[in-house]
Amino acid sequence: MAEDLNILAPEGERRSNAPGDVPEQVRRRYLTESRDGPGLGFYADARAQTAAFRDQDRRLTTDRNDPHVVRDLVAIAQHRGWNTISVRGHSEFRREVWLRARAAGLEVRGYRPTERDLQHAERAQASGSVKRTPELDAQARLRIVESVVRARVVESAEQARILSAARSRLARWLDPGVAVDRKTPPERSRARG
Repeated sequence: MAEDLNILAPEGERRSNAPGDVPEQVRRRYLTESRDGPGLGFYADARAQTAAFRDQDRRLTTDRNDPHVVRDLVAIAQHRGWNTISVRGHSEFRREVWLRARAAGLEVRGYRPTERDLQHAERAQASGSVKRTPELDAQARLRIVESVVRARVVESAEQARILSAARSRLARWLDPGVAVDRKTPPERSRARG
C-alpha cells in the first residue's frame, strides 16, 4: 500500500514539522485522530472510515487525488514555511500539487510541468485568481524558472549560468528605484523615469 500513497514533504530548511501545526482554516475543516495509521489523521467528518490525509511530522500523505485535499496540503506546507517541497505519487496528484504550490509561490520537485500546465498556471495568475505582491510574484517566477531549467538543462554549469542571469534580472525588477511596467523590461522602465 505504501506505493499507492501520495506524499508531500519539505526539502531543505523549514519553520515547522510538528504534526497538527496547520492553518486555522484547515483545522476547522477536519477532525483529527492519531489511531489507524502513522501520524495524525485528518478526517472530513465523524463517519469517515479513512483519513483524508495523514500528518507524519516530516511529510503529509494521502491515498486520494482530491483537489480539495491538495489545497489543504499546500496550505499546510506554506504555513509551516516549506519553501521547497518534494512530491511523489500518482501523476494527477503531483500535477495538482504543482499547480497549487506554484500559485502559492512554492517550488515543487518531483513533477515536470507540461506546456499546458505552464499555460494553465500563467492564465490563473493573469486572471487575477492569484493575488501577489511584486516580491512574491518575482519569487514565484524565479521558482518556475528554476524548475524548468533543472528539468530541461542537463549541464550543471549551464544551469548555474541561466539561473544567475534570471536572479539578476529579477533583482533589478525589485530594485525600489526602478519603475516596473509588467509589459516593459526593466531597462526600458528605467529610461522613462
